Amino acid sequence: MGIRREHMCVLAKIESSYGTDPTPTGGANAVLLRNVDIDIAQGDRIPRDILRAGMGHVAMFLVGRRVTMTCTVDLAGAGAAGTAPPWGPIIRSCAVAEAITADTKVDYTSIDTSFESSTIYFNLEGTRTKMVGVRGSAKLQLAKGKLPAIVFQLTGLWVSDTAVAFPSLTLTGWIDPVPVTKVNTPTFTLDSQAVVASSFELDLGVSVAYRELINLKEIAVQDRLPTMSTTFEELPIGTKNFFAMMGGASIALDIVHGITAGNIVEITSSTLQVIDVKRSEDQKIAMLNLSGNLRIGSPDYTISVK
Repeated sequence: MGIRREHMCVLAKIESSYGTDPTPTGGANAVLLRNVDIDIAQGDRIPRDILRAGMGHVAMFLVGRRVTMTCTVDLAGAGAAGTAPPWGPIIRSCAVAEAITADTKVDYTSIDTSFESSTIYFNLEGTRTKMVGVRGSAKLQLAKGKLPAIVFQLTGLWVSDTAVAFPSLTLTGWIDPVPVTKVNTPTFTLDSQAVVASSFELDLGVSVAYRELINLKEIAVQDRLPTMSTTFEELPIGTKNFFAMMGGASIALDIVHGITAGNIVEITSSTLQVIDVKRSEDQKIAMLNLSGNLRIGSPDYTISVK
């Protein structure tokens, strides 16, 4: 019988030292995810390019082998205010710092130095791919009538592909998300103006690259260029002129999803610069598609889990 594609799991744990495996376990570090796409044989193929006695291929060398993975997790809390959500270790690998305020909230903010990394075990029905030094980026997405999500794009240093037992998973830390609705998403303001929106996305905009030199091998964070995009009902221009904001001063952003303590996520920024505003339509209602950059701030954005 063939390998069952759906029989897969991911374990993820923060590294205390870059590239050193902290040994994630199914009982403590299992990730509840969907839409997994993994390439375990990324790298550079180098031809030998020697003179040949005849036609045909010469030897190729695979160098810089790494693993890329895209996956989606539910954007939800941890069940109790002040407790880090189980997706915390992955987003901390995306140039983000974690700060816990006991019994209140956990904040995730953009950083410029001291980037963390994680080790990930990917297991497909007993075949485990191990990658260390994992870093990447993420997109936080909320769309009407759908479950809120975080889409991760990750790159790690390949270590091994090994036949191991499929782990026993503990997923009790992953609580159910709530759909994006009027009740469940009670707050969304731009420049202190409440807007009626159909979608929202925060792209952390982290770029990473495989870097290998003599005495160095890592997934390096190159830059962070966060952006935001949203679609909402157009307001009378006398109420709010979003077109006039293009290329102007920074404005504030605040969106809250969730109404029950332990399952509330709030995204805020005071550095949003509107770059583009275009008209669209939804069920005969005039809409605006607004996009912007989150300029350099202290921090650029804050993701609070309450």
